[in-house]
Amino acid sequence: MLAVVLAAMGAVVLQLRCVDAATEAARFGARGDLDGARRAAARLVPGGSEVTVDVAGDDVVARVRAAPLGSALPGVRVGAEALAGREPSPVAPGEGPDPLAGGSAGGSATDAGTGAPTGTDATAAGSAGVGSGAGSSAGPDDGPTPTAPPVTEPLPTPPTTTDGSALGGLR
Repeated sequence: MLAVVLAAMGAVVLQLRCVDAATEAARFGARGDLDGARRAAARLVPGGSEVTVDVAGDDVVARVRAAPLGSALPGVRVGAEALAGREPSPVAPGEGPDPLAGGSAGGSATDAGTGAPTGTDATAAGSAGVGSGAGSSAGPDDGPTPTAPPVTEPLPTPPTTTDGSALGGLR
């Protein structure tokens, strides 16, 4: 009786290992690394297990099958199957727009129409007397709009007794 219980527990543990292996293989396969998927799954299950990773359209299907207790129970096999959607390939560094290039780079951005500096550089250049000609004198209206100062709240005062001494021994 004890042998049957131990064999059943071993089969359950192996089933969980098969689920983990199939999930890991499906994730690797979804990233496009089918050989890495097979290696990752093989590390998680005992030797002699079957690991297959198939691509079916936009999905990757990983199947893992293993025999509990090795070959002691030849008719019994446990297994798991996991499915993952293929991930899009990343854009190569030289392709597509640079997501970080959008603001002024190095302080040299200028307005295409007037040649005047733009953004925060416009304030610095305007106050230094550098501009595009007419109407670029530094004045109180040049520069960014001032914002309100941050709201601060006073710290609460500690509670006191009627004679003015602090409660709890605080002074």
